[in-house]
Amino acid sequence: MRGPDGVTYPMTGAVEDVVPPSSLVFSSVALDDHGRAMFKIRTLVDITGEGSHSTVQVRAYVTEKTSAAASHLSGMEAGWTQSLERLEALLDNSSE
Repeated sequence: MRGPDGVTYPMTGAVEDVVPPSSLVFSSVALDDHGRAMFKIRTLVDITGEGSHSTVQVRAYVTEKTSAAASHLSGMEAGWTQSLERLEALLDNSSE
């Protein structure tokens, strides 16, 4: 994962379930500088809509965390918001 400041944060994860075109479930693990897990998240993405208008709902649940996780988790909502806004802009530009 890359933050808006350009810093890369190492992560790993796995896709758990895909139901095209309506849902995606995946897990992710944020790693510290030594490759140890700081926290684990399970994310559910639901896509609904008709025609060219869709709504994406993201629900992320922290399933495990260490004391080092707090500062990283505090920016999770802002990070998802920024990512979804970039996706929206990309999709808007692709339809032109």
